Amino acid sequence: MELLLKIDAKGRILIPAYIRKKMGLKRIVRMRVEKNRLIIESVEDPVEVLVRTVVKGSRDVEKEITNFRKMAEKEAIKRVREKWL
Repeated sequence: MELLLKIDAKGRILIPAYIRKKMGLKRIVRMRVEKNRLIIESVEDPVEVLVRTVVKGSRDVEKEITNFRKMAEKEAIKRVREKWL
């Protein structure tokens, strides 16, 4: 499939709804340039991921989010150490 799309004055390109739906594109996408090509990929919204990790019926959502953040920070530090140390 090939489309001819306009770039507006602010540099935006409108991706037609049927293509966004077909590709699973939502509010956040990852874009990179490879050999003069734009590559756009779907990325899960981190807030949606976080909401799914919170146990349904929890009485203290903020505590669970804090715990999740601490676990994520520990994992990030571990991965940085493995790569750089």
